[in-house]
Amino acid sequence: MPLISTALTAVFGVLLSLVAASAAAQERIVSADGAITEIIFALDADDQLAGVDTTSHYPPDGVAALPKVGYLRALPLEGVLSLQPTRLITTTEAGPAKTIERIRDAGVQVVQLPVALSADSALERITNVGQLVHREAASEKLVATLRDQIDQVKLQMQGKSGARVLFLLAAGDHGVMLAGTGTSADALLTSLGLVNAVPEASGYKPASREALLVSSPDAIVVAEARPGQFREQDWPALTRLPAWQNGHRLTTNAMFLLGFGPRLADAMKAVADIVPAGETTADAR
Repeated sequence: MPLISTALTAVFGVLLSLVAASAAAQERIVSADGAITEIIFALDADDQLAGVDTTSHYPPDGVAALPKVGYLRALPLEGVLSLQPTRLITTTEAGPAKTIERIRDAGVQVVQLPVALSADSALERITNVGQLVHREAASEKLVATLRDQIDQVKLQMQGKSGARVLFLLAAGDHGVMLAGTGTSADALLTSLGLVNAVPEASGYKPASREALLVSSPDAIVVAEARPGQFREQDWPALTRLPAWQNGHRLTTNAMFLLGFGPRLADAMKAVADIVPAGETTADAR
Protein backbone atom coordinates (compact mmCIF):
# COMPACT_ATOMS: atom_id res chain seq x y z
CA MET A 1 0.00 0.00 0.00
CA PRO A 2 2.76 2.56 0.81
CA LEU A 3 4.28 1.91 -2.63
CA ILE A 4 0.91 2.43 -4.31
CA SER A 5 0.34 5.62 -2.34
CA THR A 6 3.78 6.92 -3.30
CA ALA A 7 3.19 6.07 -6.95
CA LEU A 8 -0.20 7.81 -6.96
CA THR A 9 1.32 10.90 -5.37
CA ALA A 10 4.02 10.98 -8.05
CA VAL A 11 1.47 10.58 -10.83
CA PHE A 12 -0.70 13.32 -9.34
CA GLY A 13 2.31 15.63 -9.19
CA VAL A 14 3.13 14.97 -12.84
CA LEU A 15 -0.48 15.66 -13.83
CA LEU A 16 -0.46 18.97 -11.96
CA SER A 17 2.75 19.95 -13.73
CA LEU A 18 1.25 19.09 -17.10
CA VAL A 19 -1.88 21.11 -16.35
CA ALA A 20 0.21 24.12 -15.29
CA ALA A 21 2.41 23.80 -18.38
CA SER A 22 -0.66 23.61 -20.62
CA ALA A 23 -2.21 26.67 -18.98
CA ALA A 24 1.04 28.62 -19.35
CA ALA A 25 1.35 27.67 -23.01
CA GLN A 26 -2.08 29.16 -23.73
CA GLU A 27 -1.31 32.52 -22.09
CA ARG A 28 -0.71 35.72 -24.04
CA ILE A 29 0.24 38.30 -21.43
CA VAL A 30 0.68 42.03 -21.81
CA SER A 31 2.75 43.39 -18.93
CA ALA A 32 2.19 47.10 -18.31
CA ASP A 33 4.73 47.83 -15.59
CA GLY A 34 8.52 47.67 -15.73
CA ALA A 35 8.94 45.80 -12.44
CA ILE A 36 6.26 43.24 -13.32
CA THR A 37 8.00 42.63 -16.65
CA GLU A 38 11.28 42.07 -14.78
CA ILE A 39 9.58 39.57 -12.49
CA ILE A 40 8.15 37.62 -15.43
CA PHE A 41 11.61 37.37 -16.98
CA ALA A 42 13.19 36.44 -13.64
CA LEU A 43 10.68 33.59 -13.33
CA ASP A 44 11.56 32.36 -16.84
CA ALA A 45 8.00 32.96 -17.99
CA ASP A 46 8.78 35.48 -20.72
CA ASP A 47 7.58 32.99 -23.38
CA GLN A 48 4.07 33.97 -22.24
CA LEU A 49 4.60 37.66 -23.03
CA ALA A 50 2.77 39.10 -26.02
CA GLY A 51 3.89 42.67 -25.33
CA VAL A 52 5.03 45.17 -22.71
CA ASP A 53 4.62 48.87 -21.93
CA THR A 54 7.21 51.61 -22.34
CA THR A 55 8.33 51.47 -18.69
CA SER A 56 9.68 47.97 -19.39
CA HIS A 57 13.40 48.28 -20.14
CA TYR A 58 14.92 45.30 -18.33
CA PRO A 59 16.31 42.89 -19.26
CA PRO A 60 17.21 44.94 -22.35
CA ASP A 61 17.82 42.04 -24.72
CA GLY A 62 14.57 40.38 -23.68
CA VAL A 63 12.21 43.35 -23.93
CA ALA A 64 13.76 44.73 -27.13
CA ALA A 65 12.08 42.04 -29.24
CA LEU A 66 8.62 42.53 -27.72
CA PRO A 67 5.89 44.84 -29.07
CA LYS A 68 5.32 48.00 -27.02
CA VAL A 69 1.79 49.08 -26.14
CA GLY A 70 2.44 52.56 -24.78
CA TYR A 71 2.76 54.04 -21.31
CA LEU A 72 0.96 52.28 -18.45
CA ARG A 73 -0.85 55.47 -17.34
CA ALA A 74 -2.09 56.09 -20.89
CA LEU A 75 -2.68 52.64 -22.34
CA PRO A 76 -4.18 52.66 -25.85
CA LEU A 77 -7.16 50.34 -26.27
CA GLU A 78 -6.32 49.33 -29.83
CA GLY A 79 -2.65 48.86 -29.06
CA VAL A 80 -3.39 46.38 -26.28
CA LEU A 81 -6.18 44.47 -28.03
CA SER A 82 -4.20 44.18 -31.28
CA LEU A 83 -1.87 41.75 -29.49
CA GLN A 84 -4.82 39.46 -28.68
CA PRO A 85 -3.87 39.06 -25.02
CA THR A 86 -5.52 36.66 -22.63
CA ARG A 87 -4.37 38.71 -19.66
CA LEU A 88 -3.16 42.22 -18.85
CA ILE A 89 -0.99 42.36 -15.75
CA THR A 90 -0.34 45.86 -14.44
CA THR A 91 -0.67 47.96 -11.29
CA THR A 92 -3.27 50.24 -9.77
CA GLU A 93 -1.43 53.13 -11.45
CA ALA A 94 -2.54 51.98 -14.91
CA GLY A 95 -5.05 54.00 -16.88
CA PRO A 96 -7.09 55.60 -18.18
CA ALA A 97 -9.80 53.89 -16.14
CA LYS A 98 -12.19 53.85 -19.10
CA THR A 99 -9.62 52.07 -21.25
CA ILE A 100 -8.99 49.48 -18.55
CA GLU A 101 -12.72 48.87 -18.34
CA ARG A 102 -13.04 48.45 -22.11
CA ILE A 103 -10.09 46.03 -22.20
CA ARG A 104 -11.86 43.99 -19.54
CA ASP A 105 -15.13 44.17 -21.46
CA ALA A 106 -13.31 42.77 -24.50
CA GLY A 107 -12.74 39.53 -22.60
CA VAL A 108 -9.18 40.16 -21.40
CA GLN A 109 -8.50 39.28 -17.77
CA VAL A 110 -7.14 42.46 -16.20
CA VAL A 111 -5.06 42.09 -13.04
CA GLN A 112 -4.04 45.31 -11.27
CA LEU A 113 -1.57 44.62 -8.49
CA PRO A 114 -0.81 47.11 -5.70
CA VAL A 115 2.22 49.34 -6.15
CA ALA A 116 5.10 47.92 -4.08
CA LEU A 117 6.58 50.44 -1.65
CA SER A 118 8.37 48.17 0.80
CA ALA A 119 10.50 45.06 0.74
CA ASP A 120 7.62 42.94 2.04
CA SER A 121 5.17 44.23 -0.58
CA ALA A 122 7.79 43.68 -3.30
CA LEU A 123 8.22 40.06 -2.26
CA GLU A 124 4.46 39.59 -2.07
CA ARG A 125 4.13 40.93 -5.61
CA ILE A 126 6.65 38.37 -6.86
CA THR A 127 4.55 35.63 -5.27
CA ASN A 128 1.40 37.01 -6.90
CA VAL A 129 3.00 37.23 -10.34
CA GLY A 130 4.36 33.70 -9.90
CA GLN A 131 0.82 32.45 -9.44
CA LEU A 132 -0.43 34.40 -12.47
CA VAL A 133 2.24 32.95 -14.78
CA HIS A 134 2.13 29.44 -13.26
CA ARG A 135 5.64 29.65 -11.82
CA GLU A 136 4.88 29.15 -8.13
CA ALA A 137 8.02 27.11 -7.33
CA ALA A 138 10.29 29.59 -9.12
CA SER A 139 8.68 32.56 -7.36
CA GLU A 140 9.07 30.88 -3.97
CA LYS A 141 12.77 30.35 -4.65
CA LEU A 142 13.25 33.92 -5.87
CA VAL A 143 11.49 35.35 -2.81
CA ALA A 144 13.69 33.30 -0.47
CA THR A 145 16.86 34.43 -2.26
CA LEU A 146 15.83 38.09 -2.23
CA ARG A 147 14.84 37.96 1.42
CA ASP A 148 18.31 36.66 2.33
CA GLN A 149 19.99 39.34 0.21
CA ILE A 150 17.88 42.12 1.75
CA ASP A 151 18.74 40.87 5.24
CA GLN A 152 22.43 41.07 4.32
CA VAL A 153 22.04 44.68 3.16
CA LYS A 154 20.28 45.57 6.40
CA LEU A 155 23.25 44.17 8.32
CA GLN A 156 25.50 46.40 6.20
CA MET A 157 23.40 49.38 7.32
CA GLN A 158 24.38 48.99 10.98
CA GLY A 159 26.02 52.24 12.00
CA LYS A 160 24.58 54.04 8.99
CA SER A 161 20.86 54.22 9.80
CA GLY A 162 19.55 57.72 10.37
CA ALA A 163 21.81 59.28 7.76
CA ARG A 164 20.23 62.01 5.62
CA VAL A 165 19.99 61.22 1.91
CA LEU A 166 19.08 63.69 -0.82
CA PHE A 167 17.26 61.82 -3.58
CA LEU A 168 16.87 63.48 -6.99
CA LEU A 169 14.99 62.26 -10.05
CA ALA A 170 16.26 63.39 -13.46
CA ALA A 171 13.12 62.96 -15.54
CA GLY A 172 13.83 64.37 -18.99
CA ASP A 173 11.37 67.13 -19.92
CA HIS A 174 10.31 67.41 -16.29
CA GLY A 175 13.83 68.45 -15.30
CA VAL A 176 15.46 67.49 -12.00
CA MET A 177 13.05 66.83 -9.18
CA LEU A 178 13.41 66.52 -5.42
CA ALA A 179 11.96 63.24 -4.16
CA GLY A 180 9.89 64.02 -1.10
CA THR A 181 7.61 61.95 1.09
CA GLY A 182 5.07 59.63 -0.46
CA THR A 183 7.38 58.63 -3.32
CA SER A 184 9.06 55.36 -4.28
CA ALA A 185 12.38 57.07 -3.54
CA ASP A 186 11.28 57.88 0.00
CA ALA A 187 10.08 54.28 0.39
CA LEU A 188 13.51 53.00 -0.66
CA LEU A 189 15.23 55.23 1.89
CA THR A 190 12.80 54.11 4.60
CA SER A 191 13.50 50.45 3.81
CA LEU A 192 17.16 51.16 4.61
CA GLY A 193 16.48 53.14 7.80
CA LEU A 194 17.61 56.37 6.14
CA VAL A 195 16.19 59.88 6.49
CA ASN A 196 14.89 61.86 3.55
CA ALA A 197 16.88 65.10 3.40
CA VAL A 198 13.84 67.03 2.13
CA PRO A 199 11.03 65.83 4.44
CA GLU A 200 9.10 69.07 3.92
CA ALA A 201 8.54 68.15 0.24
CA SER A 202 5.61 65.93 -0.70
CA GLY A 203 5.84 63.97 -3.92
CA TYR A 204 8.28 65.11 -6.60
CA LYS A 205 9.03 68.84 -6.67
CA PRO A 206 11.34 70.85 -8.96
CA ALA A 207 14.82 71.13 -7.49
CA SER A 208 16.19 74.59 -6.68
CA ARG A 209 19.55 75.91 -5.59
CA GLU A 210 18.11 76.97 -2.24
CA ALA A 211 16.54 73.58 -1.53
CA LEU A 212 19.79 71.80 -2.32
CA LEU A 213 21.86 74.03 -0.05
CA VAL A 214 19.59 73.61 2.99
CA SER A 215 19.19 69.84 2.57
CA SER A 216 22.57 69.11 4.26
CA PRO A 217 22.71 65.49 3.08
CA ASP A 218 25.17 62.81 4.12
CA ALA A 219 24.73 61.13 0.74
CA ILE A 220 23.17 62.00 -2.62
CA VAL A 221 21.31 59.73 -5.04
CA VAL A 222 20.42 60.76 -8.59
CA ALA A 223 17.99 58.51 -10.44
CA GLU A 224 17.96 58.98 -14.22
CA ALA A 225 14.88 58.06 -16.24
CA ARG A 226 17.31 57.55 -19.11
CA PRO A 227 21.13 57.45 -19.16
CA GLY A 228 22.76 60.86 -19.37
CA GLN A 229 19.70 62.89 -18.40
CA PHE A 230 21.48 64.36 -15.39
CA ARG A 231 24.24 66.85 -16.25
CA GLU A 232 26.20 67.61 -13.10
CA GLN A 233 27.76 70.70 -14.70
CA ASP A 234 24.29 72.26 -14.67
CA TRP A 235 24.04 71.90 -10.88
CA PRO A 236 27.04 73.55 -9.20
CA ALA A 237 25.05 74.00 -5.97
CA LEU A 238 24.76 70.22 -5.78
CA THR A 239 28.30 69.32 -6.75
CA ARG A 240 29.68 71.72 -4.10
CA LEU A 241 27.89 69.96 -1.27
CA PRO A 242 30.29 68.06 1.03
CA ALA A 243 28.50 64.76 0.39
CA TRP A 244 29.13 65.11 -3.35
CA GLN A 245 32.71 66.31 -2.88
CA ASN A 246 33.48 63.38 -0.57
CA GLY A 247 32.19 60.80 -3.03
CA HIS A 248 29.04 59.85 -1.12
CA ARG A 249 26.93 59.92 -4.28
CA LEU A 250 25.29 57.62 -6.77
CA THR A 251 23.87 58.25 -10.25
CA THR A 252 22.07 55.32 -11.84
CA ASN A 253 18.89 54.14 -13.57
CA ALA A 254 15.56 55.14 -12.03
CA MET A 255 13.78 51.85 -12.69
CA PHE A 256 16.64 49.96 -11.07
CA LEU A 257 16.32 52.07 -7.92
CA LEU A 258 12.57 52.61 -7.79
CA GLY A 259 11.03 49.53 -9.39
CA PHE A 260 10.92 47.39 -6.23
CA GLY A 261 11.31 44.34 -8.46
CA PRO A 262 13.74 41.40 -8.57
CA ARG A 263 16.73 43.78 -8.36
CA LEU A 264 15.54 45.38 -5.12
CA ALA A 265 18.36 43.97 -2.99
CA ASP A 266 20.93 45.25 -5.52
CA ALA A 267 19.28 48.69 -5.46
CA MET A 268 19.32 48.79 -1.67
CA LYS A 269 22.98 47.76 -1.61
CA ALA A 270 23.91 50.41 -4.19
CA VAL A 271 22.47 53.10 -1.91
CA ALA A 272 23.88 51.54 1.26
CA ASP A 273 27.38 51.53 -0.26
CA ILE A 274 27.51 55.33 -0.60
CA VAL A 275 26.20 56.16 2.88
CA PRO A 276 29.00 57.03 5.28
CA ALA A 277 29.31 55.25 8.59
CA GLY A 278 29.77 57.03 11.89
CA GLU A 279 28.42 60.45 12.88
CA THR A 280 25.95 61.86 10.37
CA THR A 281 24.40 65.23 9.71
CA ALA A 282 21.28 63.97 11.48
CA ASP A 283 23.37 63.20 14.60
CA ALA A 284 24.90 66.68 14.56
CA ARG A 285 21.53 68.41 14.49
